[in-house]
Amino acid sequence: MKFEFLGTADTGGIPRHQCHCMICEEARTKGINNRSTSAFLELDDGSVILFDAGYDTVCDRFNTTRIRAVFLTHFHADHCLGLIRLRKSVDGINCYIPDDTQGFGDLFMHKDSINYQVLEPFESIEIEGIKIVAVPLIHSKLTHGYVFFTKNNVVAYLTDCASIPAASLAYLQSQTIDHLFIDAAYSPSFESKKHLNWESAREYIDQISPKNGYFIHASCQTLLPLYKSSKSLKYPYIDKGFRIEV
Repeated sequence: MKFEFLGTADTGGIPRHQCHCMICEEARTKGINNRSTSAFLELDDGSVILFDAGYDTVCDRFNTTRIRAVFLTHFHADHCLGLIRLRKSVDGINCYIPDDTQGFGDLFMHKDSINYQVLEPFESIEIEGIKIVAVPLIHSKLTHGYVFFTKNNVVAYLTDCASIPAASLAYLQSQTIDHLFIDAAYSPSFESKKHLNWESAREYIDQISPKNGYFIHASCQTLLPLYKSSKSLKYPYIDKGFRIEV
């Protein structure tokens, strides 16, 4: 069973349109196209559970693959755009969401094959022996992170967030987390009420104390000062295609 990222970047992706910084130029040279942050858990039978659906070609990637469910963190376009095509699936697909009554575009008006199910804070769903828990995060839209439990590992997927509420932090600290992925969209020099930076994200990882911590949701502008200074962080930014066995 594996957990893999379809993308680990922010909305603009890497390389960013018409950006010619060293990060974007290197990505073009290497043929890298890092999309918005989203991931999937591949089960032993080859079916998948999606965490976010902002990857706009998700229907192409999993065209003949059974999608057990989608766990949507929030209804910003870069996390739910793939649902626009996915809703035309022949299969019915459960999509677990925070209690956001606005959604995105006409996704609620034309649900088609998508069955939206609201998860309350800390509510859990079990799929094929995998327990998945909704963990509230503070963002500009109602947002959940997710913690999932396999037979061998506990994984936390925490994007997007500006902060973690006290109850959520206490819950995360009470778990023995093997791998924690957290929003670190910005450098500390950029103030934001929507996202963490690499210092504030590092502080949360230290407080939660997982066995392994990783940064996600970066832009080229976040990575550029690290590239120029060869600065080493305590926890790494990961790239599209990053995978772990769980």
